[in-house]
Amino acid sequence: MTTVPDRLPLNLRSLSLVDLGRLTEDLIGDDQVLWSHVLLATVRDRWLRRLLPGLPPVPLLISARHNGTIQGLVMALANNRSGSCWSLHKLCLAEPLPRDSRRTVALAMVRHVIAIAPKARCWFARCWSTDSLRLPLLREAGFRPLLHQSVWRLDPATTTSWPRTAAAPAGYRRLLWDRSQAPALLHLDNATTPTQLRHLLESSSSDLRQATVGGVLLEGHRGELAAALRFLHQHPQLPPQLSVVVHPGHEHLYGPPLQAELARLLDLAPRFGIQANAKGWRLRCDQGQSRRQQWLTALGLDSLGDELLLARSIWQRQMQPARSRVRHWLQEAPRQLAPRGRPIPDMSVDDGAAPGHGSPWRQRHCCRHGYPALDPGTSP
Repeated sequence: MTTVPDRLPLNLRSLSLVDLGRLTEDLIGDDQVLWSHVLLATVRDRWLRRLLPGLPPVPLLISARHNGTIQGLVMALANNRSGSCWSLHKLCLAEPLPRDSRRTVALAMVRHVIAIAPKARCWFARCWSTDSLRLPLLREAGFRPLLHQSVWRLDPATTTSWPRTAAAPAGYRRLLWDRSQAPALLHLDNATTPTQLRHLLESSSSDLRQATVGGVLLEGHRGELAAALRFLHQHPQLPPQLSVVVHPGHEHLYGPPLQAELARLLDLAPRFGIQANAKGWRLRCDQGQSRRQQWLTALGLDSLGDELLLARSIWQRQMQPARSRVRHWLQEAPRQLAPRGRPIPDMSVDDGAAPGHGSPWRQRHCCRHGYPALDPGTSP
């Protein structure tokens, strides 16, 4: 049995094409095809980004090696086109590793991928509430629970007997997804997303246009979107996700009307290029959404358990050369000496001072929401 001592540094590096043959079943399970497709697309997109810098960030695929053997893999995806928000999508560990070594490898990979992600301001990760290995190490890496959700599995075979309706629910207009509806869809998402999570995600209408593959929308009599049932793609090589969002003011749709719209969406899946998921679709319900939970139960969906959405924010060092700071000070001094001008900053503070009181350190964006912060150059 291979062990990885805590004091022995692991070799952490990006996954390359020559590693395809090393992705064994005991490491990635039955995800061989998924990892291969994502790796090939990532290598291609890295070259494309050199020619077209405006493309979305490519996934980060990091391997941890000990004595030349891959002991773990992590796949991180950007949640938005700006790259300010990332998610830990996959975390795979070699089965022969003992528990202590698995924790060492996983923690090293998580810390490394957080440190190297460009422009990242916050991170997300999902974990079953009963996972005794991943949940403690994510907490140790600085993640804190943000949402507690129940996960339900929708078997595509059971939907064949669901009722279909030709007309939209009374008082609503049925629309098929179109890219021009992204601003209205963003407004609906913002209305249904907790404030703290909405600030961290920093989603834009362009993000929704990129991620949404197809869907069925219900528009109220005032012209606002009341509900959206759609397929989402985090990455073209990853399987799509099913999303059902209902505006808080239209929760009376939960029941036969929304069931019929969900059946219609699944019937339209081939038109959107979506293949039926053999493992079933997954729907999530936030803790406290009693109306939604009753609806999922009435549909006969299987409850898979409780899942935690964890988040953490990042300290990023704002270092500027001394000459640039002096030049900026000289430019701002006349303006700041004017009536009601802001105080002139103290230029005598040492560069290595601790955060606060004139320090060159600044905390970006999402640290103000109360999550622990991390300098990418240090351990969490």
